[in-house]
Amino acid sequence: MHMRGGSLLLLSVGTAALRLPPPAACARPTLASPVRAANPALSAPRAAAARRTTTPVLAATAPPTPLTQLASRLWSWGWLNWWVQGALSVVGAVLLLFANSVSSASVSAPALAGRALALAACATSFASTFWQWGYTRLAVRIRRRPERWTAASAASNAARALYVGTALNLVGIGIAIVGAEAIVGNLAAKALTQGSAVVLDGRAAAATVQALDVLIVQANTNTIAACFFGLLTSMRLKLA
Repeated sequence: MHMRGGSLLLLSVGTAALRLPPPAACARPTLASPVRAANPALSAPRAAAARRTTTPVLAATAPPTPLTQLASRLWSWGWLNWWVQGALSVVGAVLLLFANSVSSASVSAPALAGRALALAACATSFASTFWQWGYTRLAVRIRRRPERWTAASAASNAARALYVGTALNLVGIGIAIVGAEAIVGNLAAKALTQGSAVVLDGRAAAATVQALDVLIVQANTNTIAACFFGLLTSMRLKLA
């Protein structure tokens, strides 16, 4: 009896042991539980690298808008005109002031009219230089607040500014040409009559061609060149 009961007990214990699940340490990963899902840090560098490679390409291929193109042209041409026209106007003004300061007191009426017109043309060139420098300020306003501008409003403001700049340069060129007529006519009269002029104690010096007269011609020519470059700037921006 005792041996039979012991054998029954061992049989029941063995059957229960066969029904137990395997330990967790012996479990192997299957398709339902991949290793990469438990470790997301393995896929993070690849995602970051993809973002770094795609974002700059999208930013570089963005086309410029009409507002940015207009602001860029106004900025570049405005500063170019400031330096070129400003330099020519400064040289012309210095030559005119020097010639007027060292010339003799006795100046004929045609020569005086020519100098006055040359000074007026030089002043107009300075006004045109400062006005066309305003193109750069318009470009700054467009770039600073692009949401307040449309392509039509920016083009309208630029057209008005270019109209005034063109008018100033045309007026300056016209005044300088009239002044050049007076200056060259006075020099021609001096050249025709200086052969018979006798210089005694400087009394007949005003009747001869002097170096200061040539300086006045050079100053007036610089003014014409300055206004002409300003006119070219306005015309180029109108075509843009």
